[in-house]
Amino acid sequence: MKLHRWSSEEFPQELALIYISLTDKSKHSIFRLSFNSKRVLLKLSNSFCDAHPKRELRMELTAQKDNLKCFNFVAVKVITDDTSIHDGFNVCANKYLSDLCGRKSCFYEVMRKVGNMSSVEKVNWEFCHWYYVGATHIAFNVIIECDKTRGLRAEFRGPFKCTSLVKELKSEASLILREVNTKPTEEAVRKLMEGIIKGREYILYEGGSEQRATVVNNIVNTGATFNGDGNGSKYENCDIVMNSYFNSSPKP
Repeated sequence: MKLHRWSSEEFPQELALIYISLTDKSKHSIFRLSFNSKRVLLKLSNSFCDAHPKRELRMELTAQKDNLKCFNFVAVKVITDDTSIHDGFNVCANKYLSDLCGRKSCFYEVMRKVGNMSSVEKVNWEFCHWYYVGATHIAFNVIIECDKTRGLRAEFRGPFKCTSLVKELKSEASLILREVNTKPTEEAVRKLMEGIIKGREYILYEGGSEQRATVVNNIVNTGATFNGDGNGSKYENCDIVMNSYFNSSPKP
């Protein structure tokens, strides 16, 4: 397992984690992370999954300065392959996307995480990938934060061995055997860097200079029912009040 670190004109910090099977060169796990103050780009290609010939993912986060010259998240978008139905996806409530393959040999997750620091709300985004190779469970994750003055930052953690599909990694020893400060030259890595991942696009967050939020209140609570979301929804005995408001400052 080899880790490359380098810089380019667009991205001052880039890395690629490469793991190619010694016995079967078609089996690989390639992960690329690139970021600057306004953009973070992740790409994943993994062919170790027993249930799929290849798992692919592309994630992009963008930020911009507001009227107070502070950086804020603008958009978080994910493109995944078309090989499975993402039942764990929820854009309305928890802001996360997750997928566990049918044979439980490959898992990835994108999650919005909110914490407090000195009574100030702090929002980060986390990408986590887990896969099974032989008798070994391998996991790594990326923590992405938006600093008000410096913009976007991404921290790569891992890869580690773990005992099962759990968020808390059980081993602190990294599996990286070699780390080099050059751009990778492998053909598989080049194809991942230059290629376009086709699949389903999910917008986990999309802000702007003006955000409209809609609050829906069902003010009749006796026998009222609501089923569905959008077209095809059913309203029975409901008295709905809808209020819209604008927020001029983007908020993650």
